[in-house]
Amino acid sequence: MQILKEFEFKNYENDLFSNEGKISFTEGEKIEIDSRGKYIVPGFIDQHIHGAGNIDTMDNAGIDTVSEILLREGTTSYLPTTMTYDLDVVKEIIDTLANYDGDTGANILGVHVEGPFIEGVKFIGAQNKQYVRKPSREDLAKLNETNFVKMVTYAPELDENFEMTEYMSENKIVGSIGHSGATMSEAEEAIKHGACCFTHLHNACTGHHHRNPGIVSAALANDEVAELIVDGIHIHPDSVRMTYNVKGSDGIILITDAMRAKGMDDGEYDLGGQTVYKTGSEARLENGALAGSVLVMNQAVKNMHEFSRCSLADAVKMASYNPAQNLGIENKGIIKDGYDFDITVLDEDLNVVETYVNGIRKWRK
Repeated sequence: MQILKEFEFKNYENDLFSNEGKISFTEGEKIEIDSRGKYIVPGFIDQHIHGAGNIDTMDNAGIDTVSEILLREGTTSYLPTTMTYDLDVVKEIIDTLANYDGDTGANILGVHVEGPFIEGVKFIGAQNKQYVRKPSREDLAKLNETNFVKMVTYAPELDENFEMTEYMSENKIVGSIGHSGATMSEAEEAIKHGACCFTHLHNACTGHHHRNPGIVSAALANDEVAELIVDGIHIHPDSVRMTYNVKGSDGIILITDAMRAKGMDDGEYDLGGQTVYKTGSEARLENGALAGSVLVMNQAVKNMHEFSRCSLADAVKMASYNPAQNLGIENKGIIKDGYDFDITVLDEDLNVVETYVNGIRKWRK
């Protein structure tokens, strides 16, 4: 069995302890790892997920179900993600999550607000056009009264004088460029004002063209991190490899962008008031547009490893350490003395065997 200590796999010598919910190699409660495991890795962090198990963040109920389901894929922390909808409804959902005190599943680190501050025509994706509105410092401040907004996907070209961008930077909210028609120069201007991430790169944004560079061009030319949905559907495997070869292991964050149909049978499901059809590993609107995914995080790690030809250690890093750093969380995402004991045990095929949160085994296959 091997353990990913910091960023290097080493032989596991049965020296892992939980010391008051923190990782220790010398003292505390000794953790007996399931012998079926081959790899011990930091728990995954999904900064962009809408739901699972027929529950959606927008339901404003049932988040326990999502938190518990995520343990099965090795995710120990996440950001429930809202959609473009009435601002008062979105605020109510954020406030509910800010006061959530459940502890049976993965940790909720805050909320990712995906919309309503997006481009509402060409790059709207599976969002609801009726509720799209221009970026507004005042509107976002209203949503963030509980200081629980950790990330916002938005169209920076619509942000007048980059006022909302600057609000996010001032309040340590990740401003992520997505669902946007920005040019490369507009995206780079947003970066100068504090934008620091790209939402599901290659999807719902301007691409790269040698005479008209867009958001993809900006992501590849700059150091800011980019989310990728590595399910083999949203991005061709060769495009995943190309992106990795440019951005490297420091510049990519693996996400699922999963919706309520994850873990469910094929059929019809709702996403922000729109009907979504799940067929196998795909979720699409009636017009054929992709509507989130049904991807699980351990499969995203496996796919990244295979598609990009990166090391397994690097693939795990993109699902754990990188999102922790992006969100400004210093005590998660790495197996290191004193860090939170959020650990996932994988078998040789990268299936999840056990999941630990704060030193407690919360799931076992």
